[in-house]
Amino acid sequence: MPAPIQAAAGLSWSIEMAVRGARQMTLSDPRIRLISMLVVVGFFAATILVSVPFDLGRSGRFPHRADEVFGPAHSWLPGTGGAAGQLAWAPLAAFPLWEEGARLGRRGETVRARRLIAEAVRRDPQLVDARLWLANDALQHRLYARALDQLDWLYTLVRPARPQISVALAQLAQEPAAQSSIIAFASRQPLWRQSVVSELLRSKADPALIFALLGGADGRNGSTLVGESGLVATLVARGRYDQAYLAWVAALPASALTSIGYVYDDHFRQLPGALPFNWTLANSPDASVDFVNGGGLEISYFGEKPAHLLDQLLVLPPGRYRFIATAHSLGSSDSSKIGWTLFCGDDQTRLLGKADVPVAPMPVSRGFAFAVAADCPAQRLSLDGTPADISGAAEMQIRTVRIVNLDSPG
Repeated sequence: MPAPIQAAAGLSWSIEMAVRGARQMTLSDPRIRLISMLVVVGFFAATILVSVPFDLGRSGRFPHRADEVFGPAHSWLPGTGGAAGQLAWAPLAAFPLWEEGARLGRRGETVRARRLIAEAVRRDPQLVDARLWLANDALQHRLYARALDQLDWLYTLVRPARPQISVALAQLAQEPAAQSSIIAFASRQPLWRQSVVSELLRSKADPALIFALLGGADGRNGSTLVGESGLVATLVARGRYDQAYLAWVAALPASALTSIGYVYDDHFRQLPGALPFNWTLANSPDASVDFVNGGGLEISYFGEKPAHLLDQLLVLPPGRYRFIATAHSLGSSDSSKIGWTLFCGDDQTRLLGKADVPVAPMPVSRGFAFAVAADCPAQRLSLDGTPADISGAAEMQIRTVRIVNLDSPG
Protein backbone atom coordinates (compact mmCIF):
# COMPACT_ATOMS: atom_id res chain seq x y z
CA MET A 1 0.00 0.00 0.00
CA PRO A 2 1.48 3.41 -0.92
CA ALA A 3 2.75 5.41 2.04
CA PRO A 4 0.30 8.35 1.70
CA ILE A 5 -2.62 5.92 1.59
CA GLN A 6 -1.32 4.13 4.68
CA ALA A 7 -0.98 7.46 6.50
CA ALA A 8 -4.52 8.42 5.52
CA ALA A 9 -5.76 4.99 6.56
CA GLY A 10 -4.15 5.47 9.96
CA LEU A 11 -5.87 8.81 10.39
CA SER A 12 -9.20 7.42 9.19
CA TRP A 13 -8.89 4.70 11.81
CA SER A 14 -8.11 7.37 14.43
CA ILE A 15 -11.27 9.24 13.45
CA GLU A 16 -13.23 6.01 13.69
CA MET A 17 -11.82 5.36 17.16
CA ALA A 18 -12.60 8.91 18.28
CA VAL A 19 -16.21 8.62 17.13
CA ARG A 20 -16.57 5.18 18.73
CA GLY A 21 -15.04 6.41 21.98
CA ALA A 22 -17.23 9.50 22.00
CA ARG A 23 -20.36 7.40 21.53
CA GLN A 24 -19.35 5.19 24.45
CA MET A 25 -19.04 8.20 26.77
CA THR A 26 -22.01 9.47 28.79
CA LEU A 27 -23.90 12.65 27.97
CA SER A 28 -22.10 14.32 30.91
CA ASP A 29 -18.87 14.42 28.87
CA PRO A 30 -19.69 16.73 25.92
CA ARG A 31 -16.55 18.87 26.33
CA ILE A 32 -14.16 15.91 26.21
CA ARG A 33 -15.98 14.53 23.15
CA LEU A 34 -15.63 17.90 21.45
CA ILE A 35 -11.93 18.19 22.31
CA SER A 36 -11.21 14.70 21.03
CA MET A 37 -13.03 15.37 17.79
CA LEU A 38 -11.30 18.72 17.34
CA VAL A 39 -7.88 17.11 17.63
CA VAL A 40 -8.62 14.21 15.29
CA VAL A 41 -10.56 16.14 12.66
CA GLY A 42 -7.98 18.90 12.77
CA PHE A 43 -5.24 16.44 12.00
CA PHE A 44 -7.28 14.89 9.24
CA ALA A 45 -7.50 18.33 7.60
CA ALA A 46 -3.85 19.05 8.26
CA THR A 47 -2.83 15.77 6.65
CA ILE A 48 -4.52 16.82 3.42
CA LEU A 49 -2.56 20.09 3.51
CA VAL A 50 0.74 18.30 4.02
CA SER A 51 0.20 15.24 1.82
CA VAL A 52 3.72 15.40 0.43
CA PRO A 53 5.44 15.20 3.86
CA PHE A 54 3.27 12.15 4.56
CA ASP A 55 4.60 10.45 1.41
CA LEU A 56 7.15 8.59 3.48
CA GLY A 57 8.89 7.01 0.54
CA ARG A 58 9.82 10.45 -0.83
CA SER A 59 10.50 12.36 2.34
CA GLY A 60 12.52 9.73 4.13
CA ARG A 61 11.26 10.99 7.50
CA PHE A 62 10.57 7.47 8.78
CA PRO A 63 13.60 5.44 7.66
CA HIS A 64 12.79 2.25 9.59
CA ARG A 65 9.43 1.37 8.02
CA ALA A 66 9.76 -2.14 6.71
CA ASP A 67 7.22 -1.68 3.91
CA GLU A 68 9.29 1.21 2.56
CA VAL A 69 12.53 -0.78 2.76
CA PHE A 70 11.22 -3.88 1.01
CA GLY A 71 8.40 -2.38 -1.07
CA PRO A 72 5.67 -4.89 -2.01
CA ALA A 73 8.01 -7.83 -1.39
CA HIS A 74 7.27 -8.04 2.34
CA SER A 75 3.66 -9.06 1.62
CA TRP A 76 4.59 -12.29 -0.18
CA LEU A 77 7.74 -13.41 1.67
CA PRO A 78 6.95 -16.98 2.85
CA GLY A 79 5.89 -17.13 6.49
CA THR A 80 6.75 -13.53 7.21
CA GLY A 81 3.48 -11.65 6.66
CA GLY A 82 2.14 -9.00 9.03
CA ALA A 83 3.95 -7.05 11.75
CA ALA A 84 5.96 -10.03 12.99
CA GLY A 85 7.34 -10.63 9.52
CA GLN A 86 8.24 -6.99 9.08
CA LEU A 87 10.06 -6.94 12.41
CA ALA A 88 11.94 -10.10 11.47
CA TRP A 89 13.38 -8.26 8.49
CA ALA A 90 13.72 -4.87 10.25
CA PRO A 91 14.05 -5.40 14.05
CA LEU A 92 14.36 -1.67 14.77
CA ALA A 93 11.35 -0.63 12.69
CA ALA A 94 8.65 1.45 14.37
CA PHE A 95 5.80 1.25 11.88
CA PRO A 96 5.07 -2.49 12.29
CA LEU A 97 4.48 -1.90 16.00
CA TRP A 98 2.15 0.96 15.22
CA GLU A 99 0.34 -1.15 12.62
CA GLU A 100 -0.15 -4.02 15.05
CA GLY A 101 -1.18 -1.64 17.85
CA ALA A 102 -3.78 -0.07 15.55
CA ARG A 103 -5.14 -3.51 14.71
CA LEU A 104 -5.43 -4.39 18.40
CA GLY A 105 -7.07 -1.05 19.09
CA ARG A 106 -9.74 -1.73 16.49
CA ARG A 107 -10.45 -5.01 18.27
CA GLY A 108 -10.84 -3.21 21.60
CA GLU A 109 -7.61 -4.49 23.17
CA THR A 110 -6.64 -0.99 24.33
CA VAL A 111 -4.01 -1.92 26.94
CA ARG A 112 -1.94 -4.02 24.53
CA ALA A 113 -2.46 -1.50 21.76
CA ARG A 114 -1.23 1.32 23.97
CA ARG A 115 1.98 -0.54 24.87
CA LEU A 116 2.83 -1.33 21.26
CA ILE A 117 2.08 2.17 20.02
CA ALA A 118 4.09 3.75 22.85
CA GLU A 119 7.06 1.58 21.86
CA ALA A 120 6.60 2.58 18.22
CA VAL A 121 6.77 6.26 19.23
CA ARG A 122 9.84 5.60 21.36
CA ARG A 123 11.59 4.14 18.32
CA ASP A 124 10.43 6.85 15.95
CA PRO A 125 9.44 10.12 17.71
CA GLN A 126 8.13 11.55 14.41
CA LEU A 127 5.48 8.88 13.92
CA VAL A 128 2.64 11.40 13.73
CA ASP A 129 -0.35 9.08 13.38
CA ALA A 130 0.80 7.02 16.37
CA ARG A 131 1.12 10.13 18.51
CA LEU A 132 -2.36 11.17 17.42
CA TRP A 133 -3.70 7.80 18.61
CA LEU A 134 -1.96 8.20 21.98
CA ALA A 135 -3.26 11.76 22.41
CA ASN A 136 -6.81 10.69 21.60
CA ASP A 137 -6.57 7.71 23.93
CA ALA A 138 -5.26 9.87 26.79
CA LEU A 139 -8.01 12.46 26.32
CA GLN A 140 -10.74 9.83 26.38
CA HIS A 141 -9.33 8.42 29.62
CA ARG A 142 -8.84 11.91 31.11
CA LEU A 143 -5.08 11.43 31.39
CA TYR A 144 -4.42 15.07 30.66
CA ALA A 145 -0.67 15.21 31.32
CA ARG A 146 -0.10 12.36 28.85
CA ALA A 147 -2.37 13.98 26.28
CA LEU A 148 -0.55 17.30 26.58
CA ASP A 149 2.82 15.63 26.05
CA GLN A 150 1.60 14.09 22.79
CA LEU A 151 -0.11 17.30 21.66
CA ASP A 152 3.09 19.20 22.30
CA TRP A 153 4.94 16.85 19.95
CA LEU A 154 2.20 17.14 17.35
CA TYR A 155 2.22 20.92 17.64
CA THR A 156 5.92 20.81 16.67
CA LEU A 157 5.71 18.11 14.00
CA VAL A 158 2.66 19.25 12.02
CA ARG A 159 2.72 23.04 11.65
CA PRO A 160 -0.48 23.30 9.52
CA ALA A 161 -2.40 21.60 12.34
CA ARG A 162 -1.45 24.21 14.96
CA PRO A 163 -4.70 26.21 14.68
CA GLN A 164 -6.76 23.05 15.28
CA ILE A 165 -4.54 22.06 18.21
CA SER A 166 -4.86 25.54 19.73
CA VAL A 167 -8.66 25.36 19.51
CA ALA A 168 -8.65 21.92 21.15
CA LEU A 169 -6.28 23.06 23.90
CA ALA A 170 -8.38 26.14 24.58
CA GLN A 171 -11.42 23.89 24.99
CA LEU A 172 -9.43 21.57 27.22
CA ALA A 173 -8.25 24.48 29.38
CA GLN A 174 -11.88 25.21 30.24
CA GLU A 175 -12.36 21.69 31.61
CA PRO A 176 -11.95 22.10 35.43
CA ALA A 177 -10.23 18.73 35.86
CA ALA A 178 -7.64 19.62 33.21
CA GLN A 179 -6.81 23.17 34.25
CA SER A 180 -3.98 22.36 36.65
CA SER A 181 -2.24 20.26 33.99
CA ILE A 182 -2.77 22.95 31.34
CA ILE A 183 -1.42 25.74 33.55
CA ALA A 184 1.64 23.72 34.61
CA PHE A 185 2.40 22.79 31.02
CA ALA A 186 1.85 26.33 29.75
CA SER A 187 4.44 27.64 32.21
CA ARG A 188 7.13 25.68 30.31
CA GLN A 189 5.98 26.40 26.74
CA PRO A 190 5.83 30.14 25.87
CA LEU A 191 4.90 29.66 22.19
CA TRP A 192 2.27 27.07 23.06
CA ARG A 193 0.88 29.27 25.85
CA GLN A 194 0.65 32.28 23.56
CA SER A 195 -1.44 30.49 20.95
CA VAL A 196 -3.82 29.04 23.54
CA VAL A 197 -4.30 32.36 25.32
CA SER A 198 -4.96 34.06 21.97
CA GLU A 199 -7.64 31.46 21.23
CA LEU A 200 -9.18 31.93 24.70
CA LEU A 201 -9.30 35.68 24.11
CA ARG A 202 -11.15 35.14 20.84
CA SER A 203 -13.61 32.77 22.51
CA LYS A 204 -14.31 35.22 25.38
CA ALA A 205 -13.31 32.71 28.04
CA ASP A 206 -13.25 33.46 31.75
CA PRO A 207 -10.57 36.16 32.32
CA ALA A 208 -9.52 34.41 35.53
CA LEU A 209 -8.49 31.35 33.49
CA ILE A 210 -6.52 33.48 31.02
CA PHE A 211 -4.77 35.28 33.84
CA ALA A 212 -3.93 31.95 35.50
CA LEU A 213 -2.28 30.75 32.28
CA LEU A 214 -0.22 33.93 32.04
CA GLY A 215 0.56 34.03 35.75
CA GLY A 216 2.18 30.61 35.55
CA ALA A 217 4.87 31.84 33.18
CA ASP A 218 8.48 31.27 34.08
CA GLY A 219 10.12 34.68 34.33
CA ARG A 220 8.30 37.95 34.88
CA ASN A 221 8.36 38.97 31.25
CA GLY A 222 7.44 35.61 29.71
CA SER A 223 3.91 36.66 28.84
CA THR A 224 4.59 40.16 27.56
CA LEU A 225 3.20 39.79 24.04
CA VAL A 226 -0.16 38.28 24.86
CA GLY A 227 -0.49 39.74 28.34
CA GLU A 228 0.08 43.31 27.22
CA SER A 229 -1.37 43.55 23.73
CA GLY A 230 -4.31 41.18 24.12
CA LEU A 231 -5.42 40.32 27.62
CA VAL A 232 -5.09 43.77 29.21
CA ALA A 233 -6.99 45.52 26.44
CA THR A 234 -9.71 42.87 26.45
CA LEU A 235 -10.23 43.07 30.21
CA VAL A 236 -10.31 46.87 30.16
CA ALA A 237 -12.90 46.82 27.37
CA ARG A 238 -15.03 44.49 29.52
CA GLY A 239 -14.69 46.76 32.56
CA ARG A 240 -12.64 44.17 34.48
CA TYR A 241 -10.13 46.78 35.63
CA ASP A 242 -8.72 44.94 38.66
CA GLN A 243 -7.94 41.83 36.63
CA ALA A 244 -6.55 43.92 33.78
CA TYR A 245 -4.22 45.71 36.19
CA LEU A 246 -3.03 42.42 37.71
CA ALA A 247 -2.34 41.00 34.25
CA TRP A 248 -0.45 44.17 33.39
CA VAL A 249 1.68 43.93 36.53
CA ALA A 250 2.40 40.25 35.83
CA ALA A 251 3.89 41.21 32.46
CA LEU A 252 6.23 43.89 33.83
CA PRO A 253 9.95 43.15 34.12
CA ALA A 254 11.25 42.94 37.67
CA SER A 255 13.21 46.17 37.25
CA ALA A 256 9.97 48.15 36.84
CA LEU A 257 8.13 46.80 39.88
CA THR A 258 9.54 49.44 42.23
CA SER A 259 7.87 52.15 40.11
CA ILE A 260 4.37 50.79 40.66
CA GLY A 261 2.19 53.14 42.67
CA TYR A 262 -1.01 55.08 42.34
CA VAL A 263 0.60 56.61 39.22
CA TYR A 264 3.05 54.54 37.17
CA ASP A 265 6.34 56.10 36.02
CA ASP A 266 5.68 59.21 38.09
CA HIS A 267 9.09 60.69 37.14
CA PHE A 268 8.54 60.15 33.40
CA ARG A 269 11.54 57.90 32.85
CA GLN A 270 9.93 56.07 29.91
CA LEU A 271 9.60 52.81 31.82
CA PRO A 272 8.35 49.65 30.08
CA GLY A 273 4.72 48.67 30.39
CA ALA A 274 1.58 48.32 28.34
CA LEU A 275 -1.14 50.88 27.77
CA PRO A 276 -3.41 52.09 29.23
CA PHE A 277 -1.72 51.75 32.65
CA ASN A 278 1.36 53.52 31.31
CA TRP A 279 1.63 57.01 29.86
CA THR A 280 0.00 57.51 26.47
CA LEU A 281 1.66 60.44 24.67
CA ALA A 282 -0.55 62.17 22.10
CA ASN A 283 1.63 64.07 19.64
CA SER A 284 -0.34 66.04 17.04
CA PRO A 285 0.01 69.05 14.70
CA ASP A 286 -1.12 71.20 17.65
CA ALA A 287 1.39 69.97 20.24
CA SER A 288 4.46 67.82 20.79
CA VAL A 289 5.22 65.73 23.85
CA ASP A 290 8.60 64.06 24.44
CA PHE A 291 10.44 62.36 27.27
CA VAL A 292 13.52 64.12 28.61
CA ASN A 293 16.74 62.19 29.20
CA GLY A 294 17.06 61.51 32.90
CA GLY A 295 13.36 62.01 33.61
CA GLY A 296 10.64 64.51 32.86
CA LEU A 297 8.33 65.42 30.04
CA GLU A 298 8.85 68.34 27.66
CA ILE A 299 5.70 69.85 26.16
CA SER A 300 5.28 72.36 23.34
CA TYR A 301 1.69 73.50 22.91
CA PHE A 302 1.03 75.91 20.07
CA GLY A 303 -2.16 77.32 21.57
CA GLU A 304 -4.25 77.46 18.41
CA LYS A 305 -6.63 74.53 19.00
CA PRO A 306 -7.53 72.33 21.96
CA ALA A 307 -5.03 69.48 22.21
CA HIS A 308 -4.89 66.28 24.22
CA LEU A 309 -1.32 65.77 25.45
CA LEU A 310 -1.12 62.58 27.53
CA ASP A 311 -3.12 60.31 29.82
CA GLN A 312 -2.93 57.22 32.01
CA LEU A 313 -5.61 54.89 33.38
CA LEU A 314 -5.50 54.52 37.16
CA VAL A 315 -7.07 51.93 39.44
CA LEU A 316 -7.53 53.66 42.80
CA PRO A 317 -9.51 51.98 45.57
CA PRO A 318 -12.30 54.02 47.20
CA GLY A 319 -10.95 56.76 49.43
CA ARG A 320 -9.69 60.35 49.68
CA TYR A 321 -6.58 61.44 47.77
CA ARG A 322 -4.51 64.43 46.69
CA PHE A 323 -2.96 64.82 43.24
CA ILE A 324 0.30 66.83 43.02
CA ALA A 325 2.25 67.75 39.87
CA THR A 326 5.54 69.63 39.64
CA ALA A 327 6.46 71.62 36.52
CA HIS A 328 8.32 74.69 35.30
CA SER A 329 8.05 76.97 32.28
CA LEU A 330 10.40 76.95 29.32
CA GLY A 331 9.06 80.18 27.82
CA SER A 332 5.29 80.04 28.11
CA SER A 333 2.60 82.53 27.23
CA ASP A 334 -0.08 83.40 29.75
CA SER A 335 -2.70 83.28 27.01
CA SER A 336 -2.69 79.46 26.67
CA LYS A 337 -3.29 77.00 29.45
CA ILE A 338 -2.20 73.43 30.10
CA GLY A 339 -4.12 71.62 32.78
CA TRP A 340 -4.66 68.27 34.48
CA THR A 341 -8.07 66.61 34.76
CA LEU A 342 -9.14 63.42 36.51
CA PHE A 343 -12.37 61.70 35.49
CA CYS A 344 -14.04 58.54 36.66
CA GLY A 345 -12.97 56.23 33.85
CA ASP A 346 -13.92 57.66 30.48
CA ASP A 347 -17.11 59.26 31.80
CA GLN A 348 -16.61 62.95 31.01
CA THR A 349 -19.59 63.83 33.24
CA ARG A 350 -17.85 62.59 36.41
CA LEU A 351 -15.01 65.04 37.01
CA LEU A 352 -13.01 64.19 40.14
CA GLY A 353 -10.65 67.16 40.02
CA LYS A 354 -8.62 69.54 37.88
CA ALA A 355 -5.63 71.90 38.15
CA ASP A 356 -3.72 74.16 35.77
CA VAL A 357 0.00 73.78 35.28
CA PRO A 358 1.56 77.02 36.62
CA VAL A 359 3.65 79.29 34.42
CA ALA A 360 6.85 79.76 36.42
CA PRO A 361 10.58 79.67 35.61
CA MET A 362 11.29 77.50 38.67
CA PRO A 363 9.64 74.15 39.53
CA VAL A 364 6.27 74.70 41.18
CA SER A 365 3.90 72.06 42.60
CA ARG A 366 0.16 72.31 42.23
CA GLY A 367 -2.71 69.84 42.58
CA PHE A 368 -6.13 69.10 43.97
CA ALA A 369 -7.87 66.90 46.50
CA PHE A 370 -10.45 64.38 45.33
CA ALA A 371 -12.43 61.37 46.43
CA VAL A 372 -13.03 58.03 44.71
CA ALA A 373 -16.40 56.39 45.26
CA ALA A 374 -17.04 52.66 45.33
CA ASP A 375 -18.79 52.82 41.94
CA CYS A 376 -15.69 54.28 40.24
CA PRO A 377 -13.36 51.28 39.63
CA ALA A 378 -10.98 53.17 37.29
CA GLN A 379 -9.93 56.78 36.73
CA ARG A 380 -8.50 58.61 33.72
CA LEU A 381 -5.74 61.15 34.42
CA SER A 382 -5.22 63.51 31.45
CA LEU A 383 -3.17 66.55 30.51
CA ASP A 384 -4.70 68.88 27.91
CA GLY A 385 -4.01 72.23 26.31
CA THR A 386 -6.68 74.92 26.02
CA PRO A 387 -6.28 78.01 23.81
CA ALA A 388 -7.20 81.50 25.01
CA ASP A 389 -8.83 84.31 23.07
CA ILE A 390 -5.37 85.50 22.09
CA SER A 391 -3.37 82.52 20.91
CA GLY A 392 0.11 81.94 22.23
CA ALA A 393 2.51 79.03 22.53
CA ALA A 394 3.28 77.32 25.82
CA GLU A 395 6.48 75.39 26.49
CA MET A 396 7.12 73.64 29.77
CA GLN A 397 8.58 70.62 31.45
CA ILE A 398 6.55 68.33 33.72
CA ARG A 399 8.94 67.01 36.35
CA THR A 400 6.88 64.61 38.48
CA VAL A 401 3.33 63.65 39.36
CA ARG A 402 2.12 61.79 42.41
CA ILE A 403 -1.04 60.85 44.28
CA VAL A 404 -1.16 60.74 48.06
CA ASN A 405 -3.72 58.72 49.99
CA LEU A 406 -5.21 61.12 52.53
CA ASP A 407 -6.79 58.28 54.49
CA SER A 408 -3.35 56.79 55.17
CA PRO A 409 -0.80 59.55 54.49
CA GLY A 410 2.01 57.55 56.08
